[in-house]
Amino acid sequence: MSPVHETEPARPRYGRLLCGPSVLLAVVVLGRFVLEAAGLPLDTTRFLSANVAGALAIIYVGAAAPLCGVTRFRQLAFPAFILSAGLGGWTALTLLISGLLQLPGSHFAHASGSLYPRLWFHVFEHVAIIPFASLATLSVMAIPYFLRRWPVTVAPATVLGGLVILRFAAEAMDLAPTTASALSSSVALALCALHLGGVGPRMGLTSPRQFLAPALALGLVWRLWVFLAALVSVVLGYKSHFFDLSEDRVAFRLLEFLAGEVIVVGLAAGLLVLGIASWVSRATRPLGEP
Repeated sequence: MSPVHETEPARPRYGRLLCGPSVLLAVVVLGRFVLEAAGLPLDTTRFLSANVAGALAIIYVGAAAPLCGVTRFRQLAFPAFILSAGLGGWTALTLLISGLLQLPGSHFAHASGSLYPRLWFHVFEHVAIIPFASLATLSVMAIPYFLRRWPVTVAPATVLGGLVILRFAAEAMDLAPTTASALSSSVALALCALHLGGVGPRMGLTSPRQFLAPALALGLVWRLWVFLAALVSVVLGYKSHFFDLSEDRVAFRLLEFLAGEVIVVGLAAGLLVLGIASWVSRATRPLGEP
């Protein structure tokens, strides 16, 4: 009798997972630096935001990690560190070049005129924050990563997170309200429900009971993205419709937001998604099937 060899779990393919996002961050940071050094106004170059690109990359990596052999949560720590180090490192490098070459027109310098007094402090600041940024990155990655139990929800949840990021960025840049509201995650949630009802039967979801968990997960994740946007609004002091900074008791209102807007509204939204997905699944079922 031949010996039985246990199949070893596949190792994470970090190169495949991180290549695209890492290149994207480098292109955005260096591209913005070159354009600002060439004299383009900051009102134009601000649309090449490394923070926005980084947030989108984080969500993508969290969603795509299971496809690249990441089967344990702790294995996400390395991608989280690489993305944080890449963003912080490229930013520190461009800041250093801005200071040494006296390029006050670059937003990386955070100053006009003489750059040397605060140059090394800003470089150290961007490097020292990498470990803390890695923890925040890991937390955000965990949201789409844990949805791998219901693969049909990963793509819609990723789209919802991306729209919340883009709308937050649009409001932080003081774009017209009509422009920012066009990036509505509420409308996108309804479209995600249609997607769930159309694709679900091909992935084994054939009854409302089977749709229940994925639908509730989408509703809760949608509100969780909104809560994170509200939290960033508070931390960075950006004005957005996600959270009103003009009122007092910020910490208490954040807890109310978490209990009401995330849990209660999220569950209600999940039930709405369940109804739409079940109806679409039933309406598109081939004739003759029960």
